Amino acid sequence: MTFMAYQCVDCRRRLSLSEGDGRCSGCGRIYERRGAVLLAWPTRMHDLSRDEAAHHDHEDADQAEVHQLGRPRNRHYHEALWKKLRALPPGENLLEIGAGSGYDAAELVSGYSVVLSDVSPETLARLERRLGSLAAGYVAADGSRLPFADASFGGVYMVATWHHLPYPGQGLAECARVLRPGGLLVIGLEPNAFYFRPIKLLRRLLCRLTHMDPGEGSHADAEMEGFSYRGLALLFRTGQWQEVEIRPAWLLCGLWHYLAEFLYRACRLPRRLVLPDRLEKFLVKCDEALFRLPGVKHLGWHWNVTARRAVR
Repeated sequence: MTFMAYQCVDCRRRLSLSEGDGRCSGCGRIYERRGAVLLAWPTRMHDLSRDEAAHHDHEDADQAEVHQLGRPRNRHYHEALWKKLRALPPGENLLEIGAGSGYDAAELVSGYSVVLSDVSPETLARLERRLGSLAAGYVAADGSRLPFADASFGGVYMVATWHHLPYPGQGLAECARVLRPGGLLVIGLEPNAFYFRPIKLLRRLLCRLTHMDPGEGSHADAEMEGFSYRGLALLFRTGQWQEVEIRPAWLLCGLWHYLAEFLYRACRLPRRLVLPDRLEKFLVKCDEALFRLPGVKHLGWHWNVTARRAVR
């Protein structure tokens, strides 16, 4: 499919951007490029988003290792998200919000026209060195105010990103705006408030026990409280969405993941703890069976959400 129309993040006027810099004919805003990355932050961006950009510009850790992305407990849920997106027609325009390490993008760029966005330009520059022209574009953007024209995409996805936005409802409205009617939204691995609200209250103690500076790291991760099932359902009850599905992820797997990470940091272990693959796959199956029991879905550590842009 042919890609794509931009609009100014400040005045919302349609933009025509060439390979070089572009100026908005409405407000005069200049859009610069740093190599392959288009800089499209709003002029008035929330302080939390600016902090996130600065943090991730300088955070170059191996995210696959830090978050154990290749382990069965993670792979199972990422593959479920990819399966949802691969149900879209080949060549469809997709947008990733919060591209990060490109773990998910690497699985999708061969079959789709994928635009990768992230609040951090340096994150995108690192990702461009890895994926190059396989992606349809690299755009440094705030997920709460996207620089794309209405109805630009057939699919939008974000994984472990939504809770980084200062106003999740505003970010969700932007997803609806840039999706075509009937377009697919996939949101993966968002924290459950059942666990993360108390974790926030205990954060200083946990940082002390794990030899971490409470002032370092992602401020969004430090400040967020996660989502309840009811809170998620309310966010999608706007008339913009249909076929909303909210599913839990990680119960026993979550207990293991966070216990192992705590021990790794508290005991200053030389490497992260790893279960045998067979045992970890067994825990994933146990979780999926437990989530079928009444009420147990509320005990998952994370949520996965899919929805369709309403067709009016």
